[in-house]
Amino acid sequence: MLISLIQYCFFNQKTYADGLTSENLPPISIGNRRISLYLKVNPPILTPAAAHNAFMQFRLFHPSNNQTIQHVTYKIAVTSGTTSSSTEKPLLLDSFHSHIGLLTLHIEPTNGPISILAEHDPILKPRFADSSGNIYIKGPIFLHGGLFHFHIEILTMDSDTTLFTPQQSPKFDASLSLGDVYQNNWNYENQKYNTTVVSYYDKLNSVNFQPTNKSFTWSMPFDYNLTRIKQQPIFVHEEMRLPKSWRGIGDLTHFNAAVDGQPLSGRSLAIDPFSFPNALVVHYLVNKDDILKLAYGVDSKSNNSSYAAGGSITKTNTVGLMKFTLSPPSVATQSATSSDLVSNTGGIHAAVSWSPNPLTPYTQSRLKISFYDPTGTHPLTNTNVRYNLILFDKNNHAVISKQNLLAKNATDTEILYFPAKQIYHIVVAINGLLKPGQTPDFTRNGVSNVYVVVPEFPGFLSGSLIMALMIGMILLIQSRKRIVCF
Repeated sequence: MLISLIQYCFFNQKTYADGLTSENLPPISIGNRRISLYLKVNPPILTPAAAHNAFMQFRLFHPSNNQTIQHVTYKIAVTSGTTSSSTEKPLLLDSFHSHIGLLTLHIEPTNGPISILAEHDPILKPRFADSSGNIYIKGPIFLHGGLFHFHIEILTMDSDTTLFTPQQSPKFDASLSLGDVYQNNWNYENQKYNTTVVSYYDKLNSVNFQPTNKSFTWSMPFDYNLTRIKQQPIFVHEEMRLPKSWRGIGDLTHFNAAVDGQPLSGRSLAIDPFSFPNALVVHYLVNKDDILKLAYGVDSKSNNSSYAAGGSITKTNTVGLMKFTLSPPSVATQSATSSDLVSNTGGIHAAVSWSPNPLTPYTQSRLKISFYDPTGTHPLTNTNVRYNLILFDKNNHAVISKQNLLAKNATDTEILYFPAKQIYHIVVAINGLLKPGQTPDFTRNGVSNVYVVVPEFPGFLSGSLIMALMIGMILLIQSRKRIVCF
């Protein structure tokens, strides 16, 4: 077999991602060509019922036209945690070839040795995928949720026998997550309430509930190494699902939430009563800038000069734990118009502002919306966002529906008319990210749900209004699939 060396000008570039379930990794250059890698892990949340459909998927493609590159040989190393290490035994280390370019490794998580159901090439030694790009693997992979590091080297592309040298081979790194789930029936005032904690970043530790102050605590492994944090996008997504029947906890619209003792608010904390008919979901949404402040020991409300100047890290144990707390607010609070949105997949954030403020019915109201990548603090650059917007009243009637909207450079303004004084529910569905010269990116699609109070009520919400809102929420979930089809 003839083996020719590729004469590209290549400088051993790498690309990174951290903490998502799928990602189009940033393109890298090989001579006059640009290539990118799509990587996906499934299921998003690892449960015994979902483990039968576990897989990893890889696709090398041209970002300019989304065309899949064929005859690709992938050398794949998978380890548990954030980085690969020469001292850590990989969960998987092998080479795989797909003639069509798309490679799907179907995983059957079991204890015992690795078993790969695929033929070897007699000379180059990669495992050959079938005609649809599938390979089946049985072994101790994805036995639990958490963060997994992928190191991928491209050994061939375009031709089965045209090899990169080890120094030239394109390399990609990503740390993707399978959600880890903890469920428990907590006893409170002689009643049991089923709650669920989901970590979309890494494995859960020490989940606990204190009945005296109705507070929850939990933690997960986290590497606070500054070099690692600074060189790649990172996003931590945790959620607590509370039964709505739990009075004083599951029926609240505000919480005290903290990460490593630092309070969360605004875009970092989202309360979602819409996604489940019987559960309230509290989302912790911690992006890279938040994590850097935690590493430097900076209060989220301050402008610490050491942090701004890139001073020294204050964490005494950089490879340790990220700790979370959740409790009811110390004083009663009222519902308020949401200023931050997060999609149910965690893939997109949005900041919203309204004019006039406070909102009034029967008049023209202006909505300004800006879309963000969850790993950063600035709007998406050079990106158009296609989305739908539907406004529901308290009786779950769609009073406004705007389809196929386009936020140019990730920002848009829409004019709305609120027909009455009440609490509304807005659904924003992201349907694709559009970048010049590239095919649409659908990996970040998702749905956001937010409150809009018209006008902001000067005092506490009445009991009848709260009841009407909760009934509307339940009706919305029961009928959303029939009403909102994106």
